[in-house]
Amino acid sequence: MTLPYGILYNMTKILDKERFDMKLQKKILISNLVLFVCPCLILFWLIVSLVRQEGNQRLNQSRLVILDQINENLEVTFRNITAFSDFFFNNPEVNRLLSQRSFKDAYESVRVGRIIQDYLRERWVFYGENGYFLELLGENGHNYSSQKDENVGLVYPDLDKLKEEAWYADVEKSSRIYYIPVESSEEFAKIPGGAIRAVRRLINLNSGRTIGLMNISIQQEQMQEMLGGRTEKPLENIYLMEGNGNIVSSAQAEREEGLVQDPVCLKKLTENDRGYFQMWMDGMRWQLCFVTNPTTGWKLVMYENVRAGAWFTDQYLGIVMVAVVFLLLAFLMSWYNAHYISRPVQRLKDHMLTVYKGDLSVRAEVETDDEFGQLSRQFNEMIGQIQRLIRQLEEKDEEKRVLELQALQAQISPHFLYNTLASIRFLLEMDMRDKASQSLLSLVKFLKSTFSEHRKLIPVQEELEVLRHYLVLMENRYQDSFVWDMHMEPEIRECLVPRFSVQPLAENAISHGFGEKQGMGHIRIWAGQDDRDLVIRVCDDGVGADLEKINRLLADTSPVGGKEKLSSIGIRNVQQRIRLFFGDSYGLTARGIEDGGVCFEIRIPVRTQAES
Repeated sequence: MTLPYGILYNMTKILDKERFDMKLQKKILISNLVLFVCPCLILFWLIVSLVRQEGNQRLNQSRLVILDQINENLEVTFRNITAFSDFFFNNPEVNRLLSQRSFKDAYESVRVGRIIQDYLRERWVFYGENGYFLELLGENGHNYSSQKDENVGLVYPDLDKLKEEAWYADVEKSSRIYYIPVESSEEFAKIPGGAIRAVRRLINLNSGRTIGLMNISIQQEQMQEMLGGRTEKPLENIYLMEGNGNIVSSAQAEREEGLVQDPVCLKKLTENDRGYFQMWMDGMRWQLCFVTNPTTGWKLVMYENVRAGAWFTDQYLGIVMVAVVFLLLAFLMSWYNAHYISRPVQRLKDHMLTVYKGDLSVRAEVETDDEFGQLSRQFNEMIGQIQRLIRQLEEKDEEKRVLELQALQAQISPHFLYNTLASIRFLLEMDMRDKASQSLLSLVKFLKSTFSEHRKLIPVQEELEVLRHYLVLMENRYQDSFVWDMHMEPEIRECLVPRFSVQPLAENAISHGFGEKQGMGHIRIWAGQDDRDLVIRVCDDGVGADLEKINRLLADTSPVGGKEKLSSIGIRNVQQRIRLFFGDSYGLTARGIEDGGVCFEIRIPVRTQAES
């Protein structure tokens, strides 16, 4: 071991000295020169493993074939039992005799018993050689058996005690055959020799009343013969087990139940219908093959102790020593690759994760001139370019918002100002100086908040105060045309809303809602909080509007302006500014109300000045 270690030490020292000047291609080349033998060694072991695996697989497949044959023999037995029981279940004469609740005298009881016994003997000719017998347990207290007359002193299970056992509740639900392991029934277990009982509820064919219980006993000797494969050398390592691990029968008299009742083994057996696997238990490795019986759902399990062969000789020892040397070389060179090649990749990956989280200030360290060094420099240039693009987008976005807000003011102010001054002039001519003074004061405050305020988002109470001045102007302008009321929940006073976003909705109600309305109109403004959203509603009881057209306007994302009507510009401008500030999941919606008017609703996230 001294020579390989010395060579590896000198090689590592040279690589460590020149690692900063060495290109990535050379690093990979040196790694491959050292590691090319390892794939050959691995291939050798893969071939050996595949050969052993193929042999084991073929052996397990042959075991599954044996189990399938045994399973088919069980199915033949179960089919015979079904045919055997169907005769007595469907025979009208037997059904009539068993349905009698009582007999007139002892002679009548003996006569009925002989008739039923004749039926049992008749069927025994066909099924008696199969090694099982049938018993009829009547509700009237009379029992009958297919066993021959010389079998005197027969012991029958107690029907009343059978009814108290847990499995009987399932038997009562239908008239199909249920297979009950003898050891799971205290009453059946009292009669020795049995392995499985096939039970079936007998009913009156006319009324459906329960008249008794039919049970067919499959003997343990017969089960051992079937599980043993019926060959010259019977198999001894086969179990028939329930899903809970209880052994129903086995090919040998002595049972080793600990193996199949192991929790790990039991889980693998119950999760699949067929297959094979290995497991360790009590210091030994076991090979288990299993199939599922389709009639009962029980498992047929074949198990065998896997013993390791004596293959470890001096020749194999030499191969193992060579393999250990090459594995050591592979390990050391893999460490070298991980330390000098994988480290830059990991650092670059960490930097990318930092950028993904939003931190664009990170920069990769450039330590070498190889491909990783070039990749680090390009990464740094890419992050710088991204920062420049983000700044440009932010500047353009800010410019866009300012231009849109200025456009809104330019679109609304001349039209609104001209009509308002005309209405004040009219009030003065009509000698309504108080209202004229009120209108003039509201106009001054409205214009001041409109043209001297440059904040994009303002508190709700300020926005509603601007709306109040506007409604005073419109109320004095359109005498006796509408009235309005405004309500604001106290907790949302400081919540922020886009400036000049509610007034266009009130203007729309006045212009379109009350233009053709007969009588007094009403405008209701409500501002409050709904869950985590700020909600402002402007509702009127005017003549209504074309909601389909309004929804098209709200969904339109084209630039505001052109030949649109003034109110359409205002509504679309409000919608686009809300989505510009808060995203497409928020905005303006419109719906009709029962009074015939329209209700506009602004929904934006709750946000205060401190959060902004």
